[in-house]
Amino acid sequence: MSKRFYITTAIDYVNGQPHLGHAYEKVIADVINRARRSLGQETFFLTGLDEHGQKVQQAAVAEGKTPQAYCDELAATWKVFAARLELTNDDFVRTTDPRHKSVVQAILAKLHAEGHFYKEIYRGFYSTKEETFLTEKDRLPDGTFDPAYGEVTALEEENYYFKLKDHQQWLIDYLEANPSFVSPPHRRNEVLGFLKHNTLEDLCSTRPADRLNWGIPVPFDAHYVTYVWFDALVNYISIPAALGDSVAAAAVNYQPAAANPQLSLWPADIHVICPGKSSSTAGGKRTARR
Repeated sequence: MSKRFYITTAIDYVNGQPHLGHAYEKVIADVINRARRSLGQETFFLTGLDEHGQKVQQAAVAEGKTPQAYCDELAATWKVFAARLELTNDDFVRTTDPRHKSVVQAILAKLHAEGHFYKEIYRGFYSTKEETFLTEKDRLPDGTFDPAYGEVTALEEENYYFKLKDHQQWLIDYLEANPSFVSPPHRRNEVLGFLKHNTLEDLCSTRPADRLNWGIPVPFDAHYVTYVWFDALVNYISIPAALGDSVAAAAVNYQPAAANPQLSLWPADIHVICPGKSSSTAGGKRTARR
């Protein structure tokens, strides 16, 4: 069994219609995929949609629809978009897929059992537009917040936090030991510069279900759903695991419905992320803050 060349794109947030920026990224990934296949290499190309979160829930309510119906309608549009581009993708992930949800819950359960989460009350500000928490240091000199955050409200609530700062040093060590891991080099330097000159803040990984119910339920606490960014970024491993890739499934402590010993995808060989798209995507959103 040989590993397939596994290529992915950002998964696009269903807060609008697809446009040229999205096409640009998908076509680049497709060109790479076709080139590899033309050279006789087995490939697997994954793209798809990020469908959970407060913005989706609010947009659905505003249109008098359930969040699932709202996402189903947009997903149909995005799939037509992919077909018109004649993409040669092997799979199309939707984060509302049961197969994706089950892997996310397996990962959450594994991390919780290993002590990577703690619970804490947050007091500060929240941007619904960016679905992120803000602090005083995010204020501009005049005391306001960057207009990019949209409406910012004061908020106090208890959530689970992932101990992200515990992983800072090994991230630095890995990027320095593997200089080709992030390309082009100036992007790698940006990441390293940030990691070396800033202390990572632990990631708020849940939202109370009584405030936001459009998300994947947390397996160890029914009062919470998974934070959308945590959920969305898991898609790159959730699909290989759900399809029966033994390496991916073992990594996240997941039991697929049927193992597929002939399928070897994980880890991904290339993630194609193109900056500058107007709607948020998994892999292209703002850095999460507490």
